[in-house]
Amino acid sequence: MEREDQESFIIDDGGEILDAGSETDSSSSSSSVPKPDCFDAFTRNGMMRIGEESKEHREIKNRFLKGMNQLAKDTSVVTIHKNICSTMYMKARFEAFNSCVDAIRERRGDRNDKFGWYGASKQEILHIISYGFSRFNGQSHGVGVYLSPSKFILETFPSTIEDENGLRHMLLCYVEMGKIELIRAGSKQIYPSSVEFDSGVDNLEDPSRLVVWIAYMNSVILPVYIVSFKAPSFSIGSLREQINEVRTGGEKLSIAVLLPMLVKVFGSAKGDMISKSLDDLRKCKINRDQMIQSLRRIIGNDRMLISVIKASRSNLAVRAPNREGGGTSQ
Repeated sequence: MEREDQESFIIDDGGEILDAGSETDSSSSSSSVPKPDCFDAFTRNGMMRIGEESKEHREIKNRFLKGMNQLAKDTSVVTIHKNICSTMYMKARFEAFNSCVDAIRERRGDRNDKFGWYGASKQEILHIISYGFSRFNGQSHGVGVYLSPSKFILETFPSTIEDENGLRHMLLCYVEMGKIELIRAGSKQIYPSSVEFDSGVDNLEDPSRLVVWIAYMNSVILPVYIVSFKAPSFSIGSLREQINEVRTGGEKLSIAVLLPMLVKVFGSAKGDMISKSLDDLRKCKINRDQMIQSLRRIIGNDRMLISVIKASRSNLAVRAPNREGGGTSQ
């Protein structure tokens, strides 16, 4: 990415940045787009809405929906904004990013750029495009800023929050990873383990997390697009809430206790896969949100899964002893 290309970001199917050229269109004919003032905060801070008919819009939308996997059919992209580096601060960040990329290329002999998705509230995204990243958002594999490759967008989806218009927002960022090291689950690492490395991942072959250390977060991450979308209400977040609400005698019921009911409804084959995920959770190979995502992939039907959880809660509530009365009389 050269400095003169700062207003021409576009991603093709191979993940390369192309010249958007004349296909970039700041207008849109979609009647589903909310009133313009819904996005004034984005445009005031150096972002430009791109038209739905442009190649740029199609590429980003397709990449996003493909990453949403089973949620794609119930997800609609409302609008996409592009960083055109029109503010003094954005221009400075772009220059700093390019300087960092040049330094890594000189030190490592080549660059290692990736695209990473970052889910957050509208307010946090506004803060990021205005001032930069200011906090870490993950600590299961070291303490840093976690971004998700397109294949694993659902990893960052739980961090999105509906705004006043019922929309969620994600940043698509350009990330210079440099030389990558493996960060194991449970690590409390906050810097590269040695001068040989620049960043980390949770899996060297098929990473679901791109880990950028806090010290480098505003040097190697460049926000490029904001995707604003509507997603189904029975999301990972609501599923997490359903699981957390299952209680017996006032204590939270773990997913492990739900396993017999899940096996009864969905079969032993899926039960074995759920058991494997539970084992990974116990060994800290995955966190609770990843466990829930694994449940969703295995079952393949969110509504049915939530129904089973609700039924389990009702059955267990009936069987639970009356603790207020000191239990069942003998």
